[in-house]
Amino acid sequence: MAETLQTNGGGIWDTVLELTKLAQDKNTNPMVWAIQLGSILNSAGLTLPSVELSHLLVSHICWNNNFPITWKFLEKALALKFVPPMLVLALLSTRVISSRRVHPAAYRLYMELLKRYGSSFASQLHESNHEKILKAIDDALHLSDLYGIQASGPAVLSVLFVFSNVWQLVDASLDDEGLLEYSPEKISRWLTGIQDMDIVNHGRFLENKIEFQEEY
Repeated sequence: MAETLQTNGGGIWDTVLELTKLAQDKNTNPMVWAIQLGSILNSAGLTLPSVELSHLLVSHICWNNNFPITWKFLEKALALKFVPPMLVLALLSTRVISSRRVHPAAYRLYMELLKRYGSSFASQLHESNHEKILKAIDDALHLSDLYGIQASGPAVLSVLFVFSNVWQLVDASLDDEGLLEYSPEKISRWLTGIQDMDIVNHGRFLENKIEFQEEY
C-alpha cells in the first residue's frame, strides 16, 4: 500500500485523499484505513484533531462518494479523535439536512453521529488547537453573522451550536410536514428545502440500509 500512495509533490492531503479512495475501492476495513491514515498524519507532524481533515472527509462524501464504507471511515476518524466532532457535525449539517430527501440514508447516518457526538463538548473545546476549531465551526455555520455576536469563546459557541442544530432540525421537520410556509419567515434560513443541484445525481446512489457495525 505504501508504494501506491506516492504522490507527485501534491502534499499530505493529496496523499490522504488517495489513501481514502484506494481503501474505498478495495472496501478496506475502516480500522486498517485509520491506522494507515494515522501513520501519515503523525509523519507529517499534524496537530490533531485536524480541521483540514474534517473538510476533506466531509467534502469527499458529499456527494460523489456517498457510500457506506466512506461513512464508516468518517466514523472511525471521529472515534479516534482525528477530527473534531463539532466541526464535522457542523459541516455535515449544512450539506445533509438540505439533501435529506435525496439522500435519506445519509440523513439517518448524520442523525446517528449527532446522537453519538453532539453532546460531548467539554473535551472537544479544550484541544491545543481549539481556537482554530472554533473559528472553523463559526465559519461553517456563520454563527457570528447569524446571531450578531462573536462566537469566539467555547461556552458561547457551544450554546449557539446546539441552538443552530435544533433550529435546523425543527425547520426540516416543519418543511417535511408542509408547515414551514406558515412560519413568520415563510422559508428557512438554513435552506432546508431540496436544492436543484442535489437532484441531479440522485439516481447514482441507491439508498440501501446502512449500518455502522464493522466486521473485523
